[in-house]
Amino acid sequence: MAKVTLSQATFENLVKHLVEVEEGKSKLVEQYFPEPSKERDDFVKLIEDYIKQIDQLIRSVNKSQTAGGQVPFVTIGSEVEVQELDTQEVFTFRIVHPFHDSLMERGVSYISPVGKSLLLKKVGDEVEVNAPGGVFRYKIKSIQLPGG
Repeated sequence: MAKVTLSQATFENLVKHLVEVEEGKSKLVEQYFPEPSKERDDFVKLIEDYIKQIDQLIRSVNKSQTAGGQVPFVTIGSEVEVQELDTQEVFTFRIVHPFHDSLMERGVSYISPVGKSLLLKKVGDEVEVNAPGGVFRYKIKSIQLPGG
């Protein structure tokens, strides 16, 4: 992974976040996917890939006091501005844990179709979301980690 510059606060938030995800992974898998299934296997792979990407980012980062809260890809907790490609409408989603309080206001769980589609994607990436309400196509316009 190429060197990325993050603010000290963003870096510290990501380190803390990585520890939380690693420690909570097994509980989350058991809670949402208690039985062996393809969905469980896919979720475990997603979380393991996610942990690996965050770990690589932390190991390759440059820290700066002047950098903002930008992160190079969508993380849990990040705010993602997307443009719906069919309507050109712009939305901002916050990627949250499935049990997070902000699911009601702009929060989307990372185990939802939208959350899974956005996780680990970069600015400029286009994603297709197969959701209960239909198929949606988004282009990622920006990614911010609040508090960074």
